[in-house]
Amino acid sequence: MQIIWISGATSHCRKFNITKTQLTRFTVALGILLIMIGSAVYFLGFRVAIKFDPGMARDMGGVITSEELYQLEDEYREKLAKLQGNLKAMDRKIDALSKINEQYAALATPLPLKERRKDKDSEAGAGKGGPYLPLFPYQVNFDENAGLRINLSKTLESTESLNQKIQSLKEVWLEKYERLIPLPTKPPLAAGYGLSSNFGARVDPITNSPAFHPGIDFNAKAGTQVLAAGNGTVIKAKQDPELGNVIEIKHTEGFTSLYAHCQKLLVNKGDVVSRGQLIAEVGNTGRSTGPHLHFSIYKNGTLLNPMDVLAFTKPAAAKEN
Repeated sequence: MQIIWISGATSHCRKFNITKTQLTRFTVALGILLIMIGSAVYFLGFRVAIKFDPGMARDMGGVITSEELYQLEDEYREKLAKLQGNLKAMDRKIDALSKINEQYAALATPLPLKERRKDKDSEAGAGKGGPYLPLFPYQVNFDENAGLRINLSKTLESTESLNQKIQSLKEVWLEKYERLIPLPTKPPLAAGYGLSSNFGARVDPITNSPAFHPGIDFNAKAGTQVLAAGNGTVIKAKQDPELGNVIEIKHTEGFTSLYAHCQKLLVNKGDVVSRGQLIAEVGNTGRSTGPHLHFSIYKNGTLLNPMDVLAFTKPAAAKEN
């Protein structure tokens, strides 16, 4: 290939001979030069972007800066620490609820059952042992970046442990509820009615002679609703010369409850009743000096003081039935 160069001022001609090999070398060299210039511009721009605009650097290279990485790790640690704190708070609240549940169960459990549970309760002083495995043993390590995922994994395990604890408590509470709900621990009248006669020795209201009173008398107007003290089956619903219109209910654990001097009976023998169900109305039938409800409780045929069995609670809290 020949190139002729003509100068305009002097009309002088110059001739250049370029071979095919020279043209190829020139093209390759020019391409390499352009690539080097482009790479230099790119990396220079990338470094500038890293320093002044990390977002642009992320868009250019698909990576984040070390500063951003540390910032993200700090955010993860902060959230992880907050999560662990929330889990600990939940655990403390569950323990507090457990204590309240135990107090309520103790209040609602009849005295004979409390006596029977003494042997189990005494196990608290027995020898115990085993490894200490705290619920939240893994804390955020702010000094080791490599442990962040491990801490997060352990925290997730702790949440699962907490869920299992909640489920276990639910099962225990339901078991206690199912055991207590049939027992005659609910007062047979709504709150607000006082006692006109206690259990035990008293002066008979008709003969004015010393006598034994096998129950307690609730002072209430005629027609006041009488409620079942617990789940059970009606084994007596009839008129008695001394007790008047009387109902007797058989419960679990060998308990029976008796409701006497009723004005009207609303259940029959053989009926299955629920705790708090309306079963009769207060009256003045039988050996009675005025409208009231006589209430007795037996355990395996032995007469008990109803005040040792009934669980008196505030109206706002008495919503179990």
